[in-house]
Amino acid sequence: MRWSETKPMLSQHHSRPSHTRHSVEPDPIEVRTRWSIVALAVVAGIAVGFAVGKVPPAIVVISADFGLGKVASGWLASIFFAFGAGFGVMTGMAGGRIGARNLLLTGLIILGLASLVGAWAVDGAMLLAMRVIEGVGFAAIVSAAPKIIFDAAAPKDRDLALGIWSTYMPAGMTIAMVVTSFLIEPLGWRGIWLISAGSGLIVAILAFIQARQARWPGQSRADTGPVFDWDGALATLSRGALWLYSGAFILFTVQWFAIAAWLPTFLTETQGRMAMIAALFSALVVATNVGGNLIGAWLLYRKVPRWLLLAVANLIMGVTGALILAGFITDAAKIPLAIIFSAGSGVLPAAAFSGSAVHAPKPELISMASGLLAQGAAIGMLLGPPLMAIVVGGLGSWEKAWWCMLVCPIGGLALTFGIFLIERNPNTGAA
Repeated sequence: MRWSETKPMLSQHHSRPSHTRHSVEPDPIEVRTRWSIVALAVVAGIAVGFAVGKVPPAIVVISADFGLGKVASGWLASIFFAFGAGFGVMTGMAGGRIGARNLLLTGLIILGLASLVGAWAVDGAMLLAMRVIEGVGFAAIVSAAPKIIFDAAAPKDRDLALGIWSTYMPAGMTIAMVVTSFLIEPLGWRGIWLISAGSGLIVAILAFIQARQARWPGQSRADTGPVFDWDGALATLSRGALWLYSGAFILFTVQWFAIAAWLPTFLTETQGRMAMIAALFSALVVATNVGGNLIGAWLLYRKVPRWLLLAVANLIMGVTGALILAGFITDAAKIPLAIIFSAGSGVLPAAAFSGSAVHAPKPELISMASGLLAQGAAIGMLLGPPLMAIVVGGLGSWEKAWWCMLVCPIGGLALTFGIFLIERNPNTGAA
């Protein structure tokens, strides 16, 4: 689907003979994608992914230090997303007020400083509190980056650029899981937290330097008027397609992050693997999601419908997710199944980020639309690991929880059908 075919509202912006066209949507013939800015936004996202991925390989060590049980350990992984789950849209609204670039810089600084303080946590409560504050940085970065990428990319490259952005979480998690696997013994988990802090602050410095060297596109902001654009919020929240994409992202992240967070523990408990080997296998599984993201970006660039990518991803997640936990599947088959699960589901984030930008009421509200999607992702990641711990604990074993892996994909397919109906008939895009 072409941009103009799936989003008549944005097409109206293109056709207006007013200043809006020249300030927001320059003529594609004259504009080239500023890939350096796209890359910087993606690197900022990777810093977020690192902050998420440092936890799973360190859960055993941290739990031993602070005496945390399985459910509390699950919250250590997921409470990072508490702020985004509650205030993702509000964070996106703030981006419209202060500018996406400033929101990105603020998020990076918060992410780095919270990890720095967390490295000196004296108990589990303090570490959990710093994880919540790190999550404020997450919400700011993932709300700001899609708007920055949208403004920096030429219209023909936007689906591709947003698809590349969707790799930020698995790419950052993979790097963190590999680094943590090799360095947690000599440095301890506190050393890993310091590395995470350094990554966020270094990217913040790079973003600041880049901002001083060249004018970033689309950085206008409202210096007068209300702090929050309530009319814009109402227009954004009235878009049915945005709610469907957010819901699909909730269900995706519940299942994908539950698998990613608990896979090292699952491999250790059910297959007796060494902690470092289990963490490296888990990093491989997470890394394949990057490949799925890039395939999704390429397919969007080739105009494959977003709803089709969502449907395929949910089917793959349902089948492989159930087989990973099923007792009749051999241990040797479980890691290949996990790789297929992660790679196949990777096309979904690319489609969701593209869809949120396309269905924003106007370009100035992309940060807010991205905030709604980020809020969905945060809700799913907040709930996924603890829900997995509760289900497995309640049923008594991993094998008995196989059928739970079908719940989210079935719900995802239902939401995908709603997206199909809206995008088949563009005139219902605001429904």
